[in-house]
Amino acid sequence: MYKIDLKKNSRYKICTCGISKALPFCDNEHRDYNIKNNTKFKSVKIIIDCDVTIKMESKKWNLNEE
Repeated sequence: MYKIDLKKNSRYKICTCGISKALPFCDNEHRDYNIKNNTKFKSVKIIIDCDVTIKMESKKWNLNEE
């Protein structure tokens, strides 16, 4: 599980494929992966309207931290 601070009026891209080197954020690693593996991974894009700290996890993420 990642605990992250998100800032008001900032845009974030969240990883859905699990191969990002910047988890939990997307670094667009899925683009080449999609081409090679005929998949359609995309990031989840969010804009925060207030400062907030959230916890995120995904079964697709190989976590090495808590």
